[in-house]
Amino acid sequence: MRLAREVHNALRRADIDFHRRNGRGPTITELMQLALDLRKRNEDYQQLYSQAAQGIADRFHSARRRSLEGLARFPREKKPHRYYSLAYPQNGWRILGVRDIRAGSRNRKKLITLRLSTSAPSGSSPTGASRWTG
Repeated sequence: MRLAREVHNALRRADIDFHRRNGRGPTITELMQLALDLRKRNEDYQQLYSQAAQGIADRFHSARRRSLEGLARFPREKKPHRYYSLAYPQNGWRILGVRDIRAGSRNRKKLITLRLSTSAPSGSSPTGASRWTG
């Protein structure tokens, strides 16, 4: 989740810089390409699947579009504990553990810890995240 947060924050900073230079925000295609370029240039980001990086760009673009329409505030910089879910491909991970969070409230949630692998047998687990609450 740390990598997802860092990609989100990098896209936010790039969006602000792009707007200052060009007077408009980047398109969804430009944001997705920037996320893929970040992943390509930095070895740490290569742990993040390209589909996940593009999903982060898509989520950021949706949040920015909603702020321009007046429906929400401009996307804030994400702190370490504020990125909760992430879409991953269907294979390449396995569940390490599950624990309850907010067990005493009506809105109970579970925290699932997953391990990502570079190669996994096809047809393994359904879509998930590196740390997913649900």
